[in-house]
Amino acid sequence: MDAAAKAQAIKNMVQEAAEPAQVGKKTERVLSLTACGEIARTCDVSRREVELIALEGGIVPGRYLRNIGTIGKEGQLCLVRATVAVVGCGGLGGLVVELLARMGVGRLILIDNDVFSDNNLNRQILAREADLGRPKVEVARERVWAINPATEVTYFQERLTPENARALLQGADLVVDALDNLPARFALEAAARASNIPLVHGAIAGFLGQVLTIFPGDPGLAEIYGSVTGRERGIEVETGNLAATAALVASLEVQEVIKILTGVGEPLRCRLFYIDSASGQMHSLPLGQTGKTANDGAAAQRPSPTVISFVGTSGSGKTTLLMELIQGLVRRGVKVAAVKHTHEDVETDTAGKDTWRFVQAGAEAVALLTPKRATLFYELGAEAAVERLRDWFGPLDIVLLEGLKSGPFPKIAVFRRGVSEPITRMTGRLVAVFGDVAAARQSGLSPSIPGFTWRETEKLIDFIITQSF
Repeated sequence: MDAAAKAQAIKNMVQEAAEPAQVGKKTERVLSLTACGEIARTCDVSRREVELIALEGGIVPGRYLRNIGTIGKEGQLCLVRATVAVVGCGGLGGLVVELLARMGVGRLILIDNDVFSDNNLNRQILAREADLGRPKVEVARERVWAINPATEVTYFQERLTPENARALLQGADLVVDALDNLPARFALEAAARASNIPLVHGAIAGFLGQVLTIFPGDPGLAEIYGSVTGRERGIEVETGNLAATAALVASLEVQEVIKILTGVGEPLRCRLFYIDSASGQMHSLPLGQTGKTANDGAAAQRPSPTVISFVGTSGSGKTTLLMELIQGLVRRGVKVAAVKHTHEDVETDTAGKDTWRFVQAGAEAVALLTPKRATLFYELGAEAAVERLRDWFGPLDIVLLEGLKSGPFPKIAVFRRGVSEPITRMTGRLVAVFGDVAAARQSGLSPSIPGFTWRETEKLIDFIITQSF
């Protein structure tokens, strides 16, 4: 029997075996799991081939019936036809593999050089005590076959490098970043761009997570991590990785894959989806145009908020002032973001911390800058981060930045008698002083720079709103 005749025979068997089933208000013809397996064995073909023939004929494999209401038969057919590469089969990748197999992705390429160890047991869904010491990709393949034998698996127990990345991704329609180190992430992004396929990025640290989809030509990992140089790993080394955070981010990565392959929904392109599960907050941060050509006018067309930096010695009252300013600006209908710059290596956004207090005051978005990262765990220097503040908070009106004396933005000094350093030491573009104005002038404040006393917060708000900095 030639291939065409065999395909027709399978099609006839599928049509005969299909039975009606109610899906909401619609009746669908459904091929049961048992029938699918029998046809595959009888005709000596893969279950995937049987599923493809069924879906092409408008018949739904029973195992995917609950998908159809959301993605339709056409969407399911796209999944069964697709090949997805998953790089990293640990905390993120293990669940990504499981969910993609359950959704019916037709072929998976799994890449990971690691074996399971006891410290994986807290969060990696594929990790069992019985599998300690075994390669993660082998365990992942077995899990896929146990869940959905129709999903074909190719696996490589190799570490992804700039030299082998493109070869490992050969044939993939899309790739998922479930890695745990920055050099490999950048190598994967470069290979995805060179292969002209989308990349779904995910990362976790403690209660924090982030997801981003990068199409060829889109702003990418450099927007959140800076250059490839620097530490190999981020703050997750200090915070650890929790099971629920890994599950949350992995699930969001899978949703991105489904949206891209089926065309249903809007992928997270050019915006970083940032999750702080400790506070129950999620933010979508627009990304800039790093790597774009000079004639790309998209960045110039976006709204550009006013950014003002508030500087002063620790204990001068900057945080309290920013809370009052946020409240006053919000009352006047101004959309405000607040950014905290600190020289501490880590400051989590928990109750009582300054960033938490800014949210309570009414800021629509909050970020944290440290010498090594922005928004808590991105490998991004402060100077590089401030260049992107306008991109992150483009839809807002004003960004109030606490600290960062060396930054390029206009500065308002908060001066407290007996606490603050002499005003002459404050360099840069000083546009106003708040607090003990008389003491500030005694320490060298120019008469041409306006001053606002502790009781003149509303006047300072008027100044901020009306000035063109």
